[in-house]
Amino acid sequence: MRKDTLNSKKLHEHLHVVALFTRAKWMSFFERIHGYDEEVTEEFLMSLRPHSKTNATVSFKGLTLELTPYFISRITCLPLGLPWSKEETPLGQVAKKTFFQPDEHSVEDKNGIKRTSLPPPWSEVSYQVMKYITYEGRFSIVYGYHFRLLHELRYGMDLPAARKLSLPYFLLQSLIEFGTNLNVGVPDQLAHHGLIKLLVQDALHTYTIPIAWEIFRNMSRKDDIKTLIDDLSPFGNEEEEEKEELEKEIHEEAQNIQTEGETERRGEA
Repeated sequence: MRKDTLNSKKLHEHLHVVALFTRAKWMSFFERIHGYDEEVTEEFLMSLRPHSKTNATVSFKGLTLELTPYFISRITCLPLGLPWSKEETPLGQVAKKTFFQPDEHSVEDKNGIKRTSLPPPWSEVSYQVMKYITYEGRFSIVYGYHFRLLHELRYGMDLPAARKLSLPYFLLQSLIEFGTNLNVGVPDQLAHHGLIKLLVQDALHTYTIPIAWEIFRNMSRKDDIKTLIDDLSPFGNEEEEEKEELEKEIHEEAQNIQTEGETERRGEA
């Protein structure tokens, strides 16, 4: 089980890291994370069905979400940017080789670099990137795809947002990967708890009667949110029809009164 961050409190202890993430326009996402529910995360990932690299659907407890980079960007406030993948190994290797200054030295470890050998503040920056964004791998090793993000933070901060690596795209790919692995029985695949909570909360607030997170998370796996909404509605089906008929009669009566008034005024004129 990957233990997700509950909030951004500890991150704020590292001012240099916060300054970098703020400039990159990542902090608004990190600061939106407040707690999570492991059962909701598991049900979300188990029900995730990918349709393409940029589209997937999730449906559980009667709640349905369509996941796209645009949707994730809107919820997290992360810039949309350029699609990319951690599988683009050659680009990761280039980023790793060009990241270090001539006087900086690192320690190789198989296919990556020991995180603690990175110069400050990059050891801590990479650690927070792993905690909030990538999740894959060991937190002690920095891989090529990590270096792509680190390289951009160090040298590409002034690039236009449209030319920067897309975190929403990466996060969708990561959700798809974890969901796929979980469904085929790969252990230790629960991650992105905070992100999943944000996505679910947004969907819950699209209903005419918004559903609170606490109510949803306490629903059983067999519960259906549509039934809950019907129960919460102040009018049942018959009552709703009676209400609509009454509103129609009131509207017609108001129109009659207005017409009679206008007729009287014309007669007086």
